[in-house]
Amino acid sequence: MKRLLGIVPLATLVATALAAAPTPPRATHAPPPQRLRVVDPSALRADAAGAHAVESFGTIPNILETFEPPATRSVTGRASSVAPTLVTPGTAAATDAVTPPIDVRFDAVTDGWTPPDPVMAVGRDHVVVLINTRIAIYDKNGTLVDGPYSLSSFFGIPSRFFEFDPLAIYDPHSDRFIVTALADDSSANDSRIYIAFSTTGDATGTWNTYDIDADRDQPGHWADYSSIGIDRNAVYLTANMFDRSDSFRNVTLFIYDKEDGYAGRPLDNTHLIDVRTAGNGAPFRLRPAFVGEIVPGDAFFLVQSSSNIGTTLNVFRLTGPRFSAPVLDAYGLSLPLYYGAGSGRQPSGSGVASLGGSVWNGWYRAGKLWTAHAVSSGGDNVARIHRLDVGGTPVIEQTYELRDPGADVFFPYVLPDTEDFDFALLSAYSSPSVNATGRYWNIAADGTVRGFEDLRDAPLANNSGRHGDYFAIGEDPTDPNRIWMISQYMKRSSTSGGDQVVASVRFEDVPPPGSPPPVPDGSQTGSQPVRVAKATGDEVTVTWDASTCPASDNHLVWYDLAQMASYVVAAETCGIGAGGTWTGLPPGGSVGVIVAGYDPPTDTEGSHGTDSGGTERPSQATTCAAAKATGGTCVP
Repeated sequence: MKRLLGIVPLATLVATALAAAPTPPRATHAPPPQRLRVVDPSALRADAAGAHAVESFGTIPNILETFEPPATRSVTGRASSVAPTLVTPGTAAATDAVTPPIDVRFDAVTDGWTPPDPVMAVGRDHVVVLINTRIAIYDKNGTLVDGPYSLSSFFGIPSRFFEFDPLAIYDPHSDRFIVTALADDSSANDSRIYIAFSTTGDATGTWNTYDIDADRDQPGHWADYSSIGIDRNAVYLTANMFDRSDSFRNVTLFIYDKEDGYAGRPLDNTHLIDVRTAGNGAPFRLRPAFVGEIVPGDAFFLVQSSSNIGTTLNVFRLTGPRFSAPVLDAYGLSLPLYYGAGSGRQPSGSGVASLGGSVWNGWYRAGKLWTAHAVSSGGDNVARIHRLDVGGTPVIEQTYELRDPGADVFFPYVLPDTEDFDFALLSAYSSPSVNATGRYWNIAADGTVRGFEDLRDAPLANNSGRHGDYFAIGEDPTDPNRIWMISQYMKRSSTSGGDQVVASVRFEDVPPPGSPPPVPDGSQTGSQPVRVAKATGDEVTVTWDASTCPASDNHLVWYDLAQMASYVVAAETCGIGAGGTWTGLPPGGSVGVIVAGYDPPTDTEGSHGTDSGGTERPSQATTCAAAKATGGTCVP
């Protein structure tokens, strides 16, 4: 973040928000001026050591500690009848026999900035780390395998620009990486978004890099404090937009076709300018969600809460065609009055500003949207984690409070478990006896803290007054039970810069998967025999590896993606032969397809696979009159 603290506090924006219905954001759809650059990291030289820029904010007034909420105030989701769970570390026995400790821990690239703003994305083989001036790529053991490179050399940013606020995300739908940075030339009133898409799942390979006018259709503005999210359709960026006198103006949502980026085509896009809440307020620090699965109705979600004093959690549902006429519905969910967290205490030096009250990420899983923020309660900074049911009108289904008496928990990032309501939390953590560092929390569905561990000892106080604006948490695409995190801490002689630690832990003590799933890029045979491509008109061509499924005949089973867990069959196409290809019209709706081996007259059918618990999926296939045989070897 570049120049945030000189603006009107969000408390003022909330207090003056209108009660009228929200004004639809102004959408722009014309392709922006884009410059595509193909980056081959092997052609870049690692940065030479040089002078380090320091991000300075001056005196930061802390108005939050002036207002202490009543000690009797409780936490609850007012739209839900479920009572909240108040969580205190160590108050109950662990539900797992063993809570796995952090087993991977390494220091990442640093640059001397204040703050460094560390982010990361984890793929099948690599950990991509960005800070305010550099990018570096590591293997999962922490070995540097590429870089570090300056952001200016990686993205091709001209020297007249000041680059800041990098972001990174891994796309599990396509096995690709996306990284971004903001850049601004204030002398020329030129604000840009630089965005790079890896062309394969190998982060050390080539990248397609674009620079885009961030102030398109709103000249004289510049973009600050971006956030990133993803689903199967697009990559989503949000930014706070300021005028050139540094007055906040609006929040803009940028939507880009990620498949264009992977292929090096001009980016199909939509910009929704001046996003408004249900109360017609501006959702400062609006967070797009991470959506790694198919959502009923193909919806996408964003979330926001005010940073100082607030009573509302703002949720946005985006539906419709992403690049022509998306629909953005806003909902306001009532919260008790809360006060954003104040400075994190340390044993020496000044306190560390927490930017409390803002939500720090959103994560969608199985009909629930998870988010977290820090608030001031009883003299401590505590994290509140909200689980929202977003299957219909969003409601707060459960609120947890993570409290460590006498200590401060802030910058909370939540990641839900894959199979139940357990979750992990990455936060900043400090106390009168602990300098500010990152901490991992392992929390059961009943609120029990099963384990917690500092990502790294912090021998030095952070005397910069800031502990950054970004951390990151994510799951490993080859093992969803493995969690990856990055945060800042202090180890060097300077107490005004920052060092980055990457840490990884297996969330539960369960066996890891035997082998990684196939890479979903459509190029494999044998390991991933079924592929679908567009044919003529509305037809598609389905191909499969006939040698892997050597049935004398096959049929297609089309299933409803919105009800994939229960394997609801939408239609069947019988008698497609054994040649390895079929072209025709798919059924309507959002569907997937498998090729099932079928050998008349024995009426045996290939396996439909197993569910997430390892149980054989029941077959609802009936029209092809096949009897299911689960012991066969044809498993497309």
